[in-house]
Parts: sequence; C-alpha cells; structure tokens
Amino acid sequence: MDVIQAFLDGVAIAAIFNGAVATLVLINPRFFFNSYPKDIQKAAPEQMTKQEKKINRILTVFIVGICFSHSTASILHKGITGFWNVFWTGYIQWSILNLGDFFLLDFLLFQGKYKNKIVIPGTEGHKDYEFNNWMKHLAVVEHFLVIPFLFIPVVSAIQALFIVFLGR
Repeated sequence: MDVIQAFLDGVAIAAIFNGAVATLVLINPRFFFNSYPKDIQKAAPEQMTKQEKKINRILTVFIVGICFSHSTASILHKGITGFWNVFWTGYIQWSILNLGDFFLLDFLLFQGKYKNKIVIPGTEGHKDYEFNNWMKHLAVVEHFLVIPFLFIPVVSAIQALFIVFLGR
C-alpha cells in the first residue's frame, strides 16, 4: 500500500466530487435538497418532487461512480493486491473525499460568500443555515460519525472485494 498515492488519489476524487456537487448546488440547490438539514427540508414550502429525487439519484450515482472508478483504476494501476491493502487504500481515499466535502462544501461553500446562492427557496433566514446550527445538525455528525464509521468502510469493502475478484 502506498499511503502518499492513496492520499493524492483521495485529493483527486475529492476535487471531482466537490467540484461537481458545488457546481450543481450553485446552479440549483434543490438538486441536493435531501442533503440539507432535516429542519430546512421540513420548512421548505415545496418538498422534493419525484422528478427532483430522480435527478438527485442520477447525479449522485454518476458523481460517486466517477469517484469510485477513478479510485479503483488507480488501485489497479498501482498493482495493489490483497483485500486489506486495497481496503485501507480505499479507506484513505474516501476519507480524504469526506474531509474535502466537510471543508469545501459544508464549511466554505455553505458558510462562505456563496451562502445566499445555496439557500432553498422559501427557507431564507432559517436558523439551520447559521454556522453553529449547520455544523451541529448536519456536518459534524455526517462527516465525523456516519461517513467514516459506516459509509466509508462499506464502500472500501465493496471496492476491495471487487478488485480482489477482478484479479482472479
């Protein structure tokens, strides 16, 4: 396992993921409406439509699929073998993406100068857009509990199994 390469690939997939999500959220924040704090979702005058849910699923699968493909191709290209070596390489890569998501999207985009452009129409001024509430009700739990201890291990295991079986 090459930790430096895993870190650099993590930076690459973080750039892909965060660049795509930030662009899409700035175009239309409702594309990722279901990623906002639950109280903001409830306060919206119009809930997520079936069409928006479909668009969200397509965008999410496409963006995460590109990141998964890049990560997997890099691991294969480096010749990393063995379930645990692949698992920990993937874990590092996806952890960097997760930290990038936290700092670039939740911290800089949603709390920075573009804050007004990502507000769901009808929820302007909601208390959960404030920095402390956003962090408490969404970002900290998501990025420091759910994703590193649930999502990343599952994705890393799937990726490791895929690469191990692909190698046979």
